[in-house]
Amino acid sequence: MGCKGKEEHAPTGLKQLKHSIPCDKRGIVFERATGAPQIDPAVAASAAARVNIALSKVAPAYVRTEAFRISVQGRLSTTARFGVSAAMLLRFKKEVLEAACKSDRDIINVVANETWAEL
Repeated sequence: MGCKGKEEHAPTGLKQLKHSIPCDKRGIVFERATGAPQIDPAVAASAAARVNIALSKVAPAYVRTEAFRISVQGRLSTTARFGVSAAMLLRFKKEVLEAACKSDRDIINVVANETWAEL
């Protein structure tokens, strides 16, 4: 039985943020092995589905990814849903990485998106 106002997944200690988090603070990037071939869009779609399925098993319902993208340089990246930071996603790094690797064996790590200060 759940009480109103209590988190269903209280042990994680994560609470959805109600204010806006900029996209650069919500992004994660999947690092791939050196020399890996260009990633296929179908593989990216498969990785997106697998990552969200894995998150549904271990994370609160609002901790999910959206909009997997392939950059011009061939990097696979995604953003967390509105109200969720990259740090929240990376609390489930092991699950995210394992799920993504099922779609693309060349994925070797997942990290928060780097932001660069303008000089």
